[in-house]
Amino acid sequence: MSKLNFDVDEAALLKAYNISSLRPPKWEDIDHELEDSVAGALTNTSSDGEGDPLGIGGYVNVREMGMEQKAAVLITSKSFDPKAFLSAVHPNATYQDLVQGIAHLEASIDSRSEAIRILVEENFDRFVAVKAANDALYAEMKEGLLSYESDYASRPLRDQLKQAAMKANQVFLPVLENAEKAQRLRTTLGVFERSKFFFNLPSFIIESVEAGRYDVAMRDYKKGKLLLESRPGQLIPSATSKDAQTATSGDQQQRRILEKVWGSVEKAMSEMKNVLNAQLQDPRRTLEEQEKTIEVLLDLQAGDDPLWMYFDSQHKHILDEMRNTHRSATAMILSVTIEKTSLVTEGGDLTLHIAGQLQTAMIALEAKQADSIIARSSAEPVWQSILDMIKGVSETMLLSLPNFCKISKNFMDGKYRKSSSSGPGIRRSPTQSRTMALDVVKLYISLISEFFTLSDMAVMSPNTNNPPFSNFPSDSHSLCTAHYLMKILGELQDTVNDVNALEISPEVASLLKSLLDSAKWRFEDVLVGAWLRDAKLFYYLETWVASPTDMSATRYLDQMELFQRQLTTAGFKLAGGVDLSASALSRPTKQNPVPQAFVSKVTKAFIDALYAFLDGLVLLSSNESPIVTENMLAPEVSFSGPNPLALLDLKDEDIRKLVVISNFTHLKNAIIPSILNQLETALGISILEERQTLLNMVQVRDNALFDSYVKPKAKAAMEILRKGVLDLKMDWYETPQPTEIRPYMYETLIYLVGIHAQVTSAAEPLLDRTLSTVVNELAEEALLCFRQVKRFGMGGMLRATLEIEFMHQTLGRYVTPSAAKTLTTLYNKISQAYSRRPGDENLQSNLDGVKKILADTRRATGIEFLCFKQTKAASSRSAASRSHKDGSSRSTKEPKESNLQ
Repeated sequence: MSKLNFDVDEAALLKAYNISSLRPPKWEDIDHELEDSVAGALTNTSSDGEGDPLGIGGYVNVREMGMEQKAAVLITSKSFDPKAFLSAVHPNATYQDLVQGIAHLEASIDSRSEAIRILVEENFDRFVAVKAANDALYAEMKEGLLSYESDYASRPLRDQLKQAAMKANQVFLPVLENAEKAQRLRTTLGVFERSKFFFNLPSFIIESVEAGRYDVAMRDYKKGKLLLESRPGQLIPSATSKDAQTATSGDQQQRRILEKVWGSVEKAMSEMKNVLNAQLQDPRRTLEEQEKTIEVLLDLQAGDDPLWMYFDSQHKHILDEMRNTHRSATAMILSVTIEKTSLVTEGGDLTLHIAGQLQTAMIALEAKQADSIIARSSAEPVWQSILDMIKGVSETMLLSLPNFCKISKNFMDGKYRKSSSSGPGIRRSPTQSRTMALDVVKLYISLISEFFTLSDMAVMSPNTNNPPFSNFPSDSHSLCTAHYLMKILGELQDTVNDVNALEISPEVASLLKSLLDSAKWRFEDVLVGAWLRDAKLFYYLETWVASPTDMSATRYLDQMELFQRQLTTAGFKLAGGVDLSASALSRPTKQNPVPQAFVSKVTKAFIDALYAFLDGLVLLSSNESPIVTENMLAPEVSFSGPNPLALLDLKDEDIRKLVVISNFTHLKNAIIPSILNQLETALGISILEERQTLLNMVQVRDNALFDSYVKPKAKAAMEILRKGVLDLKMDWYETPQPTEIRPYMYETLIYLVGIHAQVTSAAEPLLDRTLSTVVNELAEEALLCFRQVKRFGMGGMLRATLEIEFMHQTLGRYVTPSAAKTLTTLYNKISQAYSRRPGDENLQSNLDGVKKILADTRRATGIEFLCFKQTKAASSRSAASRSHKDGSSRSTKEPKESNLQ
């Protein structure tokens, strides 16, 4: 393969492209054949001119010369310059060489002239013939074809050409126009094909926005913007035209096209921005979605306006939603409260209504049913509305606040600052977003505090009179109240934990802690109010059924103990002793220390409730008892097992008093010490002073109630005894020796048999106490009566001794040391008042007769007074009574012996 020749002749290059130089300053089209140009002069020369015309042996390589120098050196060039030729070809030639060259040049010229002369001589006839032929042809053409009339033969040609042009225009002009249009279309299609991304960019962005692919739309937008700003010529090539005006018009047209397309792009991006702004204000979107939206908007525009748009809209949305939720929930609570209040009012007495619900709750509590069943009440809809209000406001806040705080924290940490740090939109401190979150928490605290009338002063001043509980249902029993208060506090605790987990600021944590403390204190007040109210009406729950654990007391005391334990536990939990939040349910129960102010409040409520129970017990024994006023609640369940109280006439005040006194005894000896010990252990406190005061109060009321029962009984027995001793028909000095015991003593003892029967049937444990008290009163009355007798004869002394000894021995089981001492004094008084008379020497035989009468009478009345006889069971409970009886027996012999003297 031969080598390629890359040598290029500059003159040939200039002539080929019709330019004057290799670097023309403007567009030009030069005809080197017609114009006097260097390139034309060079290209018309032949290679022969490159030899030495002087013939002295000089040679120069003109290929290495410039075009102008070459034109000056070549002898065939029109621009030949002898001086330049000599300086270039023969720079070292001597004069002799030049003279020789001139001679050679002249010889060459003569030689060429001779050759031409010979050529002419040899071909002269040809020249003449050609000349004649030309002249004849010219003359003929001038007269015919080239005549003046035919415009020298050009008119027919012009006519033909015109007709051909017209025909051609008719035939080919539409084709050419269509071809031109097709060419323009092809050019346009080529431009669009080459820049179809840019021209399709608006539709691409719209499709991406509709599909939710905002990052793709943003990427395409940035790519299109880069093309528009850096390489607009690649989008639409500039028109090539020699006309400057045409080129300018093309550039303007190009700009208009680009501006129109970019306007559509900006419009699509504006719509995308509006969509993103709307999404940014949508509180239902997730954190990841919102962050992506913020990042796209930050890329789309300088500054931090998207962030503040998010913060402002979310801040306003959360506040408005919380207010609306609170407003609608409060209205619902009011509506439900009014509806339930009207139903309760129509149903009758509110106290009986609450007592009935409390009875049902206590039965469920005894059956250890679920708290939700125990808490059933007519007030449940109101409580549920209150709980729903708390949940609604809390959920509304927590629905958007976590995302708000997360984005705020990222903003303050500088996560979004890379795109907005230099933008003109920065005008607010990032910490203002934290202030917005604080506003949300403050509103939450305000709404809760407003509804529950919370106050920090309530915690600081335990004795402050707090506002009434206007927003709480009035027909809710205390167990229902405790259940829902704990649920509400648990909901508040959950919300506080969730907000604290956001780590907004120390101020938020402090405010929420104050909210919880205030709520706890307020709820304790509500619970204590319901607690004391129910304790005062708890006596309605007395169904006069014996306790299965102690037949001497009623189930009422068991219920009271259970009631106290349940509400004390609720008070302890509300005070913070146990975490009530939902998250704590999955963890083992852990007791927390309770502030002393709460301990004091719960303890005081516990003691006050016990005092209220004591008042209720006293009321049960009075004529205001529900069983008397026929307001007694119907028992909801039948109790299995024996119930001796069912056989009694409980409308009898004495029966009720005995039952209540027996309850007081059980309360004092067992229940109160037990529950107080449990309270001290649970709260870690010591209440010795309150314990002693309470027990003293129980004893005082027990004594008062016992006296109200036993004193009328003793008075009646004493009246019978008095009438028998101070009978006007009875002369203690003149009366003969006794042969029997007078009836008054039988009447007295029979009356005591009635007391014994009544006490045994109602409250057997009170038997010794009751009869001992009556016997003591009888002994005192007997002493008082016999002191009024001035003197006794033998018969009077023996009769008095016989009757008192009969009573003493019959009632010996119930003779207390005090009564025995009184009887001893009585025997001594009878002995001292004995007046001996003549004939009284046979004292021992008379005394034996009295002993026989006493023994016979005891045997005769053994069945009637069998109830007074000492039994094994009774002897184990009253050993002291036997000792009293032995002492009194000894004292009986002493007066007899003194009487014998």
